[in-house]
Amino acid sequence: MTGPALIWKVALTALCCMGLAGCSTYTRFQACGPAQPPRPANYPIPVFTPDKPLPRSVSVLGTISIQHTPLTVWGGTVDAEMKKIMRRAHALGADEVQVVSLQAPGFDSPNFSIQARLLRFDTPWESLPISERAFRAYLAKNRQTLDPIEGIWTDGPPHRLGIIRDSRHPGRDFIAFTLTPDQPDWKPGYKKMDIALGPGPGNYQIKYYRDDFCPSDLEVSLDHGKSMHFILEVGDQSCMMTFKKLDPTSNP
Repeated sequence: MTGPALIWKVALTALCCMGLAGCSTYTRFQACGPAQPPRPANYPIPVFTPDKPLPRSVSVLGTISIQHTPLTVWGGTVDAEMKKIMRRAHALGADEVQVVSLQAPGFDSPNFSIQARLLRFDTPWESLPISERAFRAYLAKNRQTLDPIEGIWTDGPPHRLGIIRDSRHPGRDFIAFTLTPDQPDWKPGYKKMDIALGPGPGNYQIKYYRDDFCPSDLEVSLDHGKSMHFILEVGDQSCMMTFKKLDPTSNP
């Protein structure tokens, strides 16, 4: 679990630590833009807490506020109130949810409130306009001069990446792009890594984009040119990732 599901868990944990408990609330919603097609109830929409920068340029679909009535003695659980926000986010086709503020109950007030923004991506993600067939032809034609990191990689089916030379951006020597995605927000061709040559043979500096499009900066060494291992840190969670290089002549 490295993407939206883990972000959701980490965000809820952070909010729940604020100790909210409850009973009667009311919700206000203000639309700020046209809705997108609704998403399935199990679609993994990432949740970002106020201290976490958003990874992509977004527009606001709407703002939602959940507050207590004046007669409330204690509030409802964060989990229950966040579910209301997520139901609205799925109904409006949001790409991300950002918790803007959270006021916990205290000695001076028994009430709490949550304000959140429902967001949609407003700029396209960088992608490589190359088909898998054309990429395999590139690998075959240049097999004598390929860098060891170039090729087809997987961290488990169905997820497969292609890595090819690409220096269109300063500081980048290769780009990893999605061949077969494993998350609904990811499309074939989407950039998954920016890769620069490291200090020695088989060493690389990688900016890895997690399932929620947030970047992680990593140093990676290839294991005999056939595998690479690294640890992703998401909040207080760590996840070991292993990518293995596939035979480019084999069937997908």
